[in-house]
Amino acid sequence: MARKSADSIWSSVCQQTLSKEINPLTFNTWFTNAKPYLSSERTFGLSVPNEIAMEYIGQHREQIEFALRNATRIHYDLEIAVRPDGSIPSREELERRYDAAFNGNGSFQIGRLNPDYSFSTFIVGSSNNFAHAASVAVASMESPGNYNPLFLYGGSGLGKTHLMHAIGNQVRRDFPNKRVVYVQSEQFVNEFITCIQKNDFEAFRNHYRLADMLLIDDIQFIESKERMQVEFFYTFNALYESGKNIILTCDKPPQSLASLTDRLRTRFISGLTIDIQPPDYETRIAILKNLCRSHGVDIEPDVIEYIASNITSNVREIEGAFKTISALQTMGAEVTAELARQALQSVIQPGAVKALDFPLIMEIVAHYYGISVDDLKSRQRSQDIVEPRQIAMYLCRKKLNRTLKEIGAAFGGKNHATVLHACDKIAEGIASDPALSETIGNIEMRLQ
Repeated sequence: MARKSADSIWSSVCQQTLSKEINPLTFNTWFTNAKPYLSSERTFGLSVPNEIAMEYIGQHREQIEFALRNATRIHYDLEIAVRPDGSIPSREELERRYDAAFNGNGSFQIGRLNPDYSFSTFIVGSSNNFAHAASVAVASMESPGNYNPLFLYGGSGLGKTHLMHAIGNQVRRDFPNKRVVYVQSEQFVNEFITCIQKNDFEAFRNHYRLADMLLIDDIQFIESKERMQVEFFYTFNALYESGKNIILTCDKPPQSLASLTDRLRTRFISGLTIDIQPPDYETRIAILKNLCRSHGVDIEPDVIEYIASNITSNVREIEGAFKTISALQTMGAEVTAELARQALQSVIQPGAVKALDFPLIMEIVAHYYGISVDDLKSRQRSQDIVEPRQIAMYLCRKKLNRTLKEIGAAFGGKNHATVLHACDKIAEGIASDPALSETIGNIEMRLQ
């Protein structure tokens, strides 16, 4: 089947999802003028006319990527390019950008760490203090010991990437002779594919296996890629056995990476695995006050309290709300709590809690596992689909107390025996498998 063009993908995503979920003023002002393009096999690009458009669209990054995944079943990363002339990058420009990953002798460039991500700019609270302390310890470059590998997991926008970059920045500053290699797992996979095409693996292996510290962001992207997992297994072993530090981030615990090989999963959990939870109220207040200080902005206390009380899921949304209020003040507006409520109504809707129903449970389970709701409803029998489907059925039975027939109908017409088997299997698994029990607990927290 031929891959859809960027225009058709973007048109479908906008019409079916984004125009219905995003505030009409925001959507019509910023989204309708964005021009789509495919930057690479796994990168979807939007060309926008200025930094303001990039800022507003960027606040919806996760929402856009989720909509793209549902529409195409491809895990696209969103790239936003500012191009005042209204053009999109040419094919030659995209090819040059991709080729720039290699230097003249075919080796790889070391990934770029964000200099703004440091331990001093990370707000510590009860939800992340353990992860912060462990990261500081790893950055000291003492013997890795029980900290190796350090596996940080949690939802989007909770600070996993910030801590990873902070580790890398600290080590590069304090130990300039140490070779720190940072890479997003999507780039890691793409580089490996290039090596397959060129039938040349030496540069790839030397680049990663000669590192003193390897940081890989979003390791869940190597799921379902068997050959990639084999290569990473040997890279992991080479570094681990040499006493080198390995730091990984993921959107879920290693036990929940259903299509990961057992030998990799056991290595991931052999070190220190830490769950980063959403920030509590006090931490959210601290984050907003720190943003005010660092940007030289004075926001009224009642506005800060309003944001902290109503945006509870992740730091990224808090930062987005802050930027909106800051922009209003820059334009001369006197921002009161009432004006803040109006300005942030697309992300804050006090009292408008979604009712728990079949679609919501399916959506949360699918998002947790990085698959689509259509996958849950499909007839696919692969393990990476079957387990999430069974969990979703179990939660529908437990949370909604609906009949087996009703649940089966919601899942694409499954019969009641299939639903009963799923519910019994998950219930038995919770009693005997701590990893599955933890997974169910993590999903139930998201349902709240």
